[in-house]
Amino acid sequence: MRRIIRRKLSGQVLGVILCLVGIAALFAVFWKAWSSISTSSPNVLSSLWTYILNEQVDLFSTVTIKLVYLSIISAIFVALGLVALAFSWQIFYLSGESVLLQCPYCKNHWRARRAEGWAECPHCRQFIQPQVTKRN
Repeated sequence: MRRIIRRKLSGQVLGVILCLVGIAALFAVFWKAWSSISTSSPNVLSSLWTYILNEQVDLFSTVTIKLVYLSIISAIFVALGLVALAFSWQIFYLSGESVLLQCPYCKNHWRARRAEGWAECPHCRQFIQPQVTKRN
């Protein structure tokens, strides 16, 4: 069987944009947290989690949001981006069987991968609608 992968450009663009926004937000969260706690404590991981759970950040000078909510939202954006990328692919499987076609004019036979609506006869070079004589 032959596999054909078809990609939808709109789904891929949406997926990449969502992933980039999510990764940028996660990077901003960890940049802010790491710059504040990297030199203050010997146990870096517990200090990082404590800082992320308790600290707030100002967005657009009017909205304050906790870093933990921002990190959850950015993780959701990354997950939605990956889902959009996964669903932007369509995979089709074509059977590998061949058919025996016959030209209605010269009555010669030839094999093709699939029955075509219109084709050019390889023997008389006429553009015809071939007849299917046998499927294998």
